[in-house]
Amino acid sequence: MIQDSNADDLLYLYYLTKHLGIEFGQTALHNSFYFHKMDNKIADTERVTAAVRDLICAFLRSNKAKLWLRVYLNLGIIAYINDEPRILPCGAGTDLFFLDPYGEVYPCNVMEESMGNIRQANFEQIWNGPRAFQVREMVKNCPQNCWMVGTARPAMMRHPVKPILWIIKNKVRLLLGKKLVWC
Repeated sequence: MIQDSNADDLLYLYYLTKHLGIEFGQTALHNSFYFHKMDNKIADTERVTAAVRDLICAFLRSNKAKLWLRVYLNLGIIAYINDEPRILPCGAGTDLFFLDPYGEVYPCNVMEESMGNIRQANFEQIWNGPRAFQVREMVKNCPQNCWMVGTARPAMMRHPVKPILWIIKNKVRLLLGKKLVWC
């Protein structure tokens, strides 16, 4: 979880996991009713953004296409850290859902709007019911603008052209020794 206290360790952790042959995954600090936490905030956004940009450059320098896709994931993390709009629309409640231990079906684990409870109706009824459609409309206007793997990956799969073009353009720029385009 990227935050002020560990941002300077991102590159070190990436190279350590690479050396150990294990996955390196990251997200930014988030707030959520489900986590009972609403006061998380990154204070030094410039320093944390710079650290994530360094990680993006390391990923682009790699020969692994999977890491190139993580570049775009991290670009979204930068937008989130800086309170900018999501770089791709959120598909929570359409592409994915969160089921809590009590049977409540939420669009994600950040938004506190239940689509229904599987103890009271079957999943098909909930997923295709009027409340689900209402919640999906709320997702379109969700103020959280979060960017986590659970919502970012499906968004990237639903809109593949934008991430792929950004990655190709910036991979070529890096190979030519030019500055990356941080759009």
